[in-house]
Amino acid sequence: MNITLVISSLYGGGAERVVVLLAKGLIDRGHKVTVITLYGKERDFYSLPKGVNRIALGIMSDSINVLQALYSNLFRLVKLREAIISTKPDIVISHLTSTNILTIISLFQSKIPVLVTEHSDPKMFSYGRIWELLRRFSYPYADRVVSVSQGVDVAFNWLAKSKRLVIYNPFVLQQQNEQEDQEFILSLNQDVNREKKWVVAMGRLLPQKGFDILLSAFAKIAHLHPDWQLLILGKGELRDELEQRKESLGLSNKVVFLGAVSNPFAILRRAKLFVMSSRHEAFPMALGEAMACGLPAISTDCHSGPREIIRDGIDGILVPSEDISSLAKTMDNLMSNEILRQHLSARAPEVTERFSIEKILSEWESLFKLILWEKSKSNLKEVIS
Repeated sequence: MNITLVISSLYGGGAERVVVLLAKGLIDRGHKVTVITLYGKERDFYSLPKGVNRIALGIMSDSINVLQALYSNLFRLVKLREAIISTKPDIVISHLTSTNILTIISLFQSKIPVLVTEHSDPKMFSYGRIWELLRRFSYPYADRVVSVSQGVDVAFNWLAKSKRLVIYNPFVLQQQNEQEDQEFILSLNQDVNREKKWVVAMGRLLPQKGFDILLSAFAKIAHLHPDWQLLILGKGELRDELEQRKESLGLSNKVVFLGAVSNPFAILRRAKLFVMSSRHEAFPMALGEAMACGLPAISTDCHSGPREIIRDGIDGILVPSEDISSLAKTMDNLMSNEILRQHLSARAPEVTERFSIEKILSEWESLFKLILWEKSKSNLKEVIS
């Protein structure tokens, strides 16, 4: 089957990570895969697997006024339609809201099956009134709206149930090369203390991820655990602000911001605890991949996502969202209790069985077959009529 995946970029978020995993999995299963990005390759953080065709359109830019924005979006629609049709797809899968909308509109009346994937919780995050209206207008024209969690799917109850489906993101256990891991650990920022136990957090440095909450919680207990250090992986617009907050909380030698790293799994395998302090999520890849590495995890109990990954008290701990005291208390408890960490760690890797790439790919392939059957049935009705 010829499958085309569309996303804004391969910049380095969870949705982009999912596209890479799906592309590799579909190629391995014998499908032909093309990945189209609206941005050029200059924004790439992830690399696509061998055998995947890549079309980087480079059609995204800021507009200085409404007229230019209108022209730019019309131009994007034309170029995106041309690019998708050129791949001769049996199925198109788009990812992330604004790209989903552009893909649906660009392929209007093309008869190409379009599946759109929602990676954010609309109840907790808005793209703005215009995009919200466009989503309401365009999504009924998609063949399916696929949500990455049950919590996200609930937000689309305005769509017919037959139009909606939940397919979780896959979590893959990365192969370990001990020598490469060791070399990478030795290359880390000199502020990283390799003699200490590591608490790790990972994600874009944006308000959604709640790293300000994490810093405040850690500040309450850091003095009780001088043999621990907090490492935060990721880049984003709040880097300077969070660095300043770290200093103001007296955490200068206890917290290290590492930016985006090429091999986060080496750090996760070396760490003792993973913490996610997000204000809202959909189905966080960072959490699942940390658990895949055998890390006991603490996560805020967002409206969607973490509660569908963590089995509370079995392979991780859920705490109330935006509750600094509760997060600090739970971190203190796990950092003090090696037996509890080991108990959670022993079950954490089961996340790769519950959300295995094989299971997720099978669900996608079943959807492909259903959509193509529906299309052929619809086309037959048109011919008869």
